[in-house]
Amino acid sequence: MHRTQVMLEDSQYMALRERARQRGKSMGALIRELLGQEETLGAREMVRESKGLYALEGFLRDGKATAIDHDAILYGKRK
Repeated sequence: MHRTQVMLEDSQYMALRERARQRGKSMGALIRELLGQEETLGAREMVRESKGLYALEGFLRDGKATAIDHDAILYGKRK
């Protein structure tokens, strides 16, 4: 774990403190939980937005793509 410092508006601090108290957690534990949820949502959204491995569907059948094309298929063409 890493220690960090965050500047919050008064209203943000009070809301965080109250929510942590209601859940019986420290403010740090609540922040870690909320960030973990955001990571999970972000990962799901990224999978939804890209085809990921599903882009390989039919990959071997078309006979056009080669092994050197896999990055472009998985991650999109470089800009």
